[in-house]
Amino acid sequence: MHSFRRNFIMAFILPLMWCPLVFSPSYVQADEDVDLNQRIETLESENAQLKSLIESMQKRLDALDGGDKTGEKKESGKKKKKEDDAPKADDASPASDLKADDKERDKGEDDGIRKKDAPWLQSINNEYFRLGGRLRFGYYDVENETELPSGIPENPDGTFTLNDFRLQLEADFTNGVEFVSKFDTSHTDGDSALVEAYVDFTDLIVSTEIRAGLQPAFWRPNRLTKYYPIGGRAFWANRDLGVTWKGDWDPINVYAGVANGLPLDNKSLGEDGSNEIIGTDVDELDFDGAREFSAGVGYEFDFTDYGKLNLLGFGVFGQLDENDLDFLRVRVPGYGISQSDNRRWWGVNLEYDIASWDFFAQAIGARDGELERFSWFAEGSYKFDVENMKFLQSIRPLVRYSSLDTNLTARPFSFGGSFTWDREQWMFAVISELTDNVFFRTEYALNLEDTGGPDSSNNEVLLLLTVEF
Repeated sequence: MHSFRRNFIMAFILPLMWCPLVFSPSYVQADEDVDLNQRIETLESENAQLKSLIESMQKRLDALDGGDKTGEKKESGKKKKKEDDAPKADDASPASDLKADDKERDKGEDDGIRKKDAPWLQSINNEYFRLGGRLRFGYYDVENETELPSGIPENPDGTFTLNDFRLQLEADFTNGVEFVSKFDTSHTDGDSALVEAYVDFTDLIVSTEIRAGLQPAFWRPNRLTKYYPIGGRAFWANRDLGVTWKGDWDPINVYAGVANGLPLDNKSLGEDGSNEIIGTDVDELDFDGAREFSAGVGYEFDFTDYGKLNLLGFGVFGQLDENDLDFLRVRVPGYGISQSDNRRWWGVNLEYDIASWDFFAQAIGARDGELERFSWFAEGSYKFDVENMKFLQSIRPLVRYSSLDTNLTARPFSFGGSFTWDREQWMFAVISELTDNVFFRTEYALNLEDTGGPDSSNNEVLLLLTVEF
C-alpha cells in the first residue's frame, strides 16, 4: 500500500519538472530578448527548486511509512495485552465437585466427556451461569429369547431410540455457592424426569464441603460406557434426595451422608426391558421413606511418573419400609415372608490411571432383609489420540467384566425368575471421539446367566451417537 502511494505521488510530481521547459517565459521570447547564459541560469535555479521539493516530499513519504509501522506495532501490542488480560473460561469460575474421583475421571458418560469447558456467562453481580446439554440417539438389538418368561425381549428385532435429550444448568454464585441441575426431557422409559438438582457449599471451614438436593451417591463412579455394569444397575443407577458432607485433607477424603433411601424395584439389565434384576428406583421422589446413612474414607496415592491410585471404602446403613418388603415378598420368587427390614451395604472402589490407561474396579456386598447380594466389576481402557483427521480425534477400546450373585434359589421358568439368577457379563466397547463434543459408541454386552436355566439368549449390541452442547 505504501509503495503504491509513493509511486502515485512520484508519477504526479515528475511531469512538473518539465513544466518550466514548456510554459517558461524564457521560451516565449527566446530569440529576441534573453541571452543563452541567462536561460541556462534560470533553468538551473528552477531545477534546484524542484529537487528541493522532491527531497521534501520523499522525507514526508518516509515519515509516513515509519508512522504506519509504528502504529501497527502499537496496535499489535495493545491487542496482545487485551488477549493476555482476558479471563479464560477455565479460570472464570472453577466449579468444584463433591466427588473427588470425578475430577480425574471427567470423561464419564453421566457427566459427559467434553474436552473443552464451555464458557460461563457473567452477571452484573459477578455470578456465572452456564446452560448446556446433550442428545443421545442410538440403535440397540437384543437376542430373541423365547423359552424363559423373564427373558423374552420387548424389541427382538432391534429398534432405534432417542435415549435422552438433557438440559443442564450450572450456576456459580459468590461466597462459594454453586448449583447444578440436569433434566431429561425424554429418557429411556419415554418420560420426562429431573435427574439431578443440588446445591454445593464449597470453601467451608477446615476444607469441607456440603451438597444438598437430588444427587448421586458419593461412591458412585462415572462410567465410560452407556451400559452399566451389573452392580451399577443393582445399586447406584439412580440419585436420591439427601445431604452429603465431605472433608478434603489431601491425600485423605472423608464422607458422610443422609438420604431418604431409594425403594427396591425392578431394573432392566440393558436397553431392552427384559432380563430384569433387583435394583433401586426413583420413579417418585420419596419423602416418607426410611432414612439411609452412608460414610466413606478415601485415600489418593500419587506415584508421579507411575500414575495415581485412588482407594475408597464406604458403607450404607438403613431400613426397608413396607413397600420394600412387599416387593421382596410378592415380586421375588422364593423370598418368603420374612419381617427383617435391615439394609446393610458395604463396598470399595479402586481407580488407577497412568498416561492414557484407565483402570477401575468396584466390589459391593449387600443385605436387604433376607436378600443377600454380592457384585463386582473391573474394567480397563486405553485412549488412542488421532491426528490429522477431520472427524476423528480419539479412539478408546474398553473391556469390562462384571458379576452378580444372590442367595436366592434359582427359578428360571417363573415370572420374575430373572431376579433369582446369578449373572456374569463381558462388555466390549469402542468409544470414538469424532469432534470435541460429538461421540460415537459401539458396545456389545455378552450376558451369561449361570442359573438362568438353558442358555439364556440375551446378548445385546448398542450403537449410540452423543452430541453435547
